[in-house]
Amino acid sequence: MRSLKILLLGAFIVLASNAVSAQAFGVRAGVNISTISGDYYNSSTQTGYYAGIYKEIPLIKSLLFIQPELQYSSQGFSNSIGDYTIDYITVPVLAKVYVVKMLSFETGPQFGFKIGDKSDPKNQLIDPDFNYETFDPAWAFGASLNLPLGLSINGRFISSFNSVFKEGDYNSQGKSQVFQIGAAFQF
Repeated sequence: MRSLKILLLGAFIVLASNAVSAQAFGVRAGVNISTISGDYYNSSTQTGYYAGIYKEIPLIKSLLFIQPELQYSSQGFSNSIGDYTIDYITVPVLAKVYVVKMLSFETGPQFGFKIGDKSDPKNQLIDPDFNYETFDPAWAFGASLNLPLGLSINGRFISSFNSVFKEGDYNSQGKSQVFQIGAAFQF
């Protein structure tokens, strides 16, 4: 229930900012390349995707913006046992700085809410039953190349603060790391 309240608050911020500001509303989508890190994991990357909406709220005109987002993100990891996917609704709240009109940098917290998970074992006899945390706080860093007509190409790195596994599972060391590359379009 707490996760639903936070998710609704995030959606409210994105939608309410549309009424407050005359700045652009946008959509973004792309590819996730994700894995988990930790002392006890020998995992490799897994490819997923993300799609969402965002709003730029100006703090200093043409220089500094707050950019709340609401997006779906499919991420996970692979290892010798199988492929594991964790689906999230994420709410990044980023500070965005335009160095020049064509180049911007962004950073800030991201709050992930697990909405599903799936395992695809490589060996039907071995399939560990992972228990994932339902909340995944993280920090995001990114850059965008802003092209004419509202199109931008962006990359972002996101790293979790906590393990994606519930306390006690696999020493709780597996932190999610995601690299996103994609495009955005502002209206």
